[in-house]
Amino acid sequence: MRKFLLFCLLCVCASPSITLASSPSSKNTPSKPSPQAATKPTPNAKATQDKPQAKASTTQSKSTKSHKKPKAKKPAPKLPAQSVLDSMAKKGELIDFGEDNFSHLASKLTQAHKAKDQGLRIAVFGDSHIAGDYIPRVLRDRLMEVDSIGFVYPIFPPFHQNLLTHYQHKGFELINSRKDGARSYPLGGIIARAKQEGASIKLSLNFPKDNQDFSVRFVFKAPSTLGAFVVKDSSGKSKRLGAKSADQWEISPPIALHFPIHIESLLPNALLGGYIITQKGDSYVVNLGINGARSDLYQKWEQGLWQEELGGLDCDLIIISYGSNDAISPTINTKLYKQNFATFIRTLRKLQPKASILLLGAPQVRLKQKSGSYVQSKSYESVRNATKDLAKDEKSLYFDMQELIDESGGKQKWIAQALSKQDVHLTPYGYKLVAESLALHLKELAQKHAKKPSKKAKPQESKPLESTNAPKEATQTQAPKNAQESPNTKEPTATPPQESQQLPPPQDPAQKSNALDSSALDPSSPSSTAQHTEPATHSLPLPAESSAPQEIWQDLELKDF
Repeated sequence: MRKFLLFCLLCVCASPSITLASSPSSKNTPSKPSPQAATKPTPNAKATQDKPQAKASTTQSKSTKSHKKPKAKKPAPKLPAQSVLDSMAKKGELIDFGEDNFSHLASKLTQAHKAKDQGLRIAVFGDSHIAGDYIPRVLRDRLMEVDSIGFVYPIFPPFHQNLLTHYQHKGFELINSRKDGARSYPLGGIIARAKQEGASIKLSLNFPKDNQDFSVRFVFKAPSTLGAFVVKDSSGKSKRLGAKSADQWEISPPIALHFPIHIESLLPNALLGGYIITQKGDSYVVNLGINGARSDLYQKWEQGLWQEELGGLDCDLIIISYGSNDAISPTINTKLYKQNFATFIRTLRKLQPKASILLLGAPQVRLKQKSGSYVQSKSYESVRNATKDLAKDEKSLYFDMQELIDESGGKQKWIAQALSKQDVHLTPYGYKLVAESLALHLKELAQKHAKKPSKKAKPQESKPLESTNAPKEATQTQAPKNAQESPNTKEPTATPPQESQQLPPPQDPAQKSNALDSSALDPSSPSSTAQHTEPATHSLPLPAESSAPQEIWQDLELKDF
C-alpha cells in the first residue's frame, strides 16, 4: 500500500512538465520566439547577413597568413678580417717588362718623407674600374701626401666621382665623348654646356682650411669673343674668362684662387672642359676614368687640346686600365686593338718623357645570360693576352687584376666575401684591395731599384707602329705565398676592421645633396644642386676602325671607405 502511494506521489510531481511539453493546448498558443531562434530572412536581409560573414572569412584568412613565418633573409656578405685582406694583397704580381723610367719613379716612392717637397704625380686613365675613384683614392693614401687635384672634369657624369672634390651646379648639360655624337672633346672627353646665361657651378675641395689656395687654369670654349664665364673665389676675387677666338677650345692662364670657387656663365652654349688645379711641389692622382670607355676612346678627343692639357701635369706614373669593354664582343681584332692602344701609349711617352707607364689588366669579363647566369666573354682571354703582350712590346709595367683574384681564392670567393659583383665589376672594397696590392708591389719594386745604380731617365722617342722591339727580360716582383718569408715587406696601413665585419650601406662620398647621384643612384633625379647631370641618351657612334662593339655597363654604387 505504501509503495502504491509513493508511486502516485511521484506521478503527480512529474505531471506539470509532461503537460507543458505535450499538452495539445500548447500547440494552439503562439509562443514567443527565443532570442537565439533563427528566423527566415528576406532576400535583402540575407544579403546583409552574408557580408559580415564574408568579411569575417577574409579577416580570418589574413590572420592565417600573418601567422606564416617570414622567409629567412639571405645573410649579407661579410668582409674578411683585415689580416686576411693584407694576406690577399700580397698575392698580386707587378711585372717590369723593362720600364726605363722606373728608376725616376722609384726615387720618389722610396723617399716618402721628401714626397711633399718633390711632389709625386700620377694620372689614371680607364673605364668603370677607375671612374668610381676607389683605386685612385687608395693610391693617394698609400703613395703620397696628397695636397692637390691636378686635372678634374668640369662636372661629373652619374656614377663618377673624385673624392677630393664637391660640386653643386645648375643650368649645365653634360656631354660625354663615350655616348654623344662626333664633337671636339678635351682631355677625358667630358664637357659641361651652359644651357642659359647664369648657369652656375660651385666647386669645393676636400682639403684642410689652410690648404685652399691653388693655381687654376680653365679649359673652355665660347660661341663668341664676348666674356664666356666669370669666376669668383671665396676671398672676393673675380675674374672674367673671355675667348680669343669663337668656337675654339682655350686654356686660360693660371689664376690664383682661394677655394671654394663659383663659376657663372655669361653666355648660353659656353662650354667648360675641365680645370687644372695645382700648386708648387704638389702631389696628386688624376682620375680620368669614364664608364664604358674602350682603349680607342682617346681618338674622339681633340688632339692638340688634350695633349696640351696632359703635357702640363708633369706626371711620374701613368696607369691605364682599358680592355673590359673591348672584350664584350664575341670576336675581336687583337692586331687593331694593340695598334690603337700602342698609339695612345706612345703619345703619352712623348707628352710625359719622365713618366713610367703601367698597364692594369682587366678582371674577368662575365656577361649575363637570359637564364640569369653569367658566362665569360668569348674574347676576354684574347684581350687579356693582347694587353700583356702590349706591355712587353712597349716595355712597360704590368699588373693583372684577374691574376690577383685567382691567386687569392677566385671569383666566387671574392663574390662571397663582398669583394666582387657577379659581372665584370668588383665592389668598392674589391677595388680597394686591388689598389692596396698594386701600391704594395710598386713599393717593393722601388726598393729593389733603389739598391741598383740609378739610370737617368731619357725622353722616349716615337716608334713606328710596325716595329716591335724585343722585350727585355721581365723582372717580376711577387710576394712569397707565405707571408713569413717576406719580413721586409711593408704591409698596407689601411684603417681596418679588426674582425670580420658587416658590409656597411652605401654612403654619399663627396656631398650630402644629390651629388653624383650617390644617395639615390637614380640618373633621372634632378641635379640643380648636384654633381650629377643627365647624360645624353643617344648611343655612341663607333670609331671607323673600332676593334670592339658598344659596351655593356652596369652602374656601380658610390661610397667612401
